Amino acid sequence: MRPRTLLILLVVVLGLGAFIWFYERDLPSSEEREELGKKVLRIEKEDVTAVSIESSSGTVRMERQPAAAKAKEKDAKDAADGEEAAEDAAPEADWRIVRPLQARADTFAIDQFLDAVGNLEKTRTLEDVKLAAVGLDKPRATVRLKTADGEKVLKLGAEVPPGGSLVAGLGGEDGTAYVVSDAILQEVNRKPGDWRDRRIFHGERDAVQRITLTGGAAGPVALVRRGNAFWIEKPFSELADKDMVEGLLSDITGLTAERFHDGGSPAELGLAPPRQVLEVAVKGAPPLRVELGSPIVGEAAPEGQTMGELSYARAGGPIFEVRTRLGEAFQRPPADWRSGLLSAYEVHDVEAFTVRDGGGAVNLTRAGTDWKRGDTTISYLPVSDLLFALLGARADRILSPQEAQAMGLSGGKPLLTFELRTQGQGTQTLTLYPAVPEGIPARVSGRQSVLLLPASTLGEVQGKLKEVRAAKKVEASG
Repeated sequence: MRPRTLLILLVVVLGLGAFIWFYERDLPSSEEREELGKKVLRIEKEDVTAVSIESSSGTVRMERQPAAAKAKEKDAKDAADGEEAAEDAAPEADWRIVRPLQARADTFAIDQFLDAVGNLEKTRTLEDVKLAAVGLDKPRATVRLKTADGEKVLKLGAEVPPGGSLVAGLGGEDGTAYVVSDAILQEVNRKPGDWRDRRIFHGERDAVQRITLTGGAAGPVALVRRGNAFWIEKPFSELADKDMVEGLLSDITGLTAERFHDGGSPAELGLAPPRQVLEVAVKGAPPLRVELGSPIVGEAAPEGQTMGELSYARAGGPIFEVRTRLGEAFQRPPADWRSGLLSAYEVHDVEAFTVRDGGGAVNLTRAGTDWKRGDTTISYLPVSDLLFALLGARADRILSPQEAQAMGLSGGKPLLTFELRTQGQGTQTLTLYPAVPEGIPARVSGRQSVLLLPASTLGEVQGKLKEVRAAKKVEASG
């Protein structure tokens, strides 16, 4: 055989091999084909844009919102660009009930339902059946799924003795039916109202900008985010306790309706006027207003309540029951929200600072991984130790301006002054005064209170400052 002929045959074989490889690489394997063959209905739940369910519990229709479709397009683009979405990101509430009521739908429940429908497997195939003989002429439930490929219809018919199975059929397959598990009935027999989203808060926790509590024993309390911390804005200006705010945010983000009340008088349930009102401003999302009514007591309240008080509530829609610890936050006096920390800054927040004491001023600025003391580069270790001692200081007692004045702590010459500068969070001045029997008085710019620090704090900070002053020069990193 001529060399040219061999070359042509080689090219043909290579081309055929490449075609087969490219054609078959995305085809399912034999095991995957076997699994697909068991499915009654092949769907990609991401392609479903509307769900209609007709059952003995009623008829409900739910539609995916356009904003959700755009989000999915973004996810697809991010995936194409090699970007990964957060694994623990919860699905957005991107579905709405449009019939027989208008409400936000439970995305988790719909996602679970589409999984159940898509994973429905046939244990037996029935050929040439009469629909009336297997209950598919008047099905006990009908599921309609709207997709880009058209509407897909699943019908659920008669029970198959001795139980645990039923007959299912597909729209357009009049002579064929399948035997499937009757567990699907648990999903389709929900009442229309049971598809409502029970989550009350739908924003991001870190996007909360302002929280106002009205109805507490001591009057309204307003908390506002400033940088990485929350501050009390009303009834006075103070740094808020981080742990208390974190607990409050957990209570807000965890608000979930236990049960909806489509009837009932708001006045009888303590909602006209409401007993307490929570208002939450969220960046990039609509504000949330939750009205809390009367607590649910007696037979209506389960024994051994451990997750907070069960109360009637309303959030711009129907009345519902909610179990929450928010009542504790409403009853907390404003003064109890104050933070005992000297500063809300973390060590890594501080880019530069100036210290003034009897020995003069020391200017410190970050220089890569080290620090500059004036023009001299020194190790980060003594500076970090100083900042840890300072920013980690916590007061034993917090005094109001009136209390501080009554104790004679309203002024005096400071021992130490720290002017902290950050990137993006502004500046802050911390001033420590000579010790008094009650502790070390300290003032913070922007705060009205006087903090009484432990006596040991002053000695620790002064000792760390001495180490910074004595630190030897090192070669600048970077």
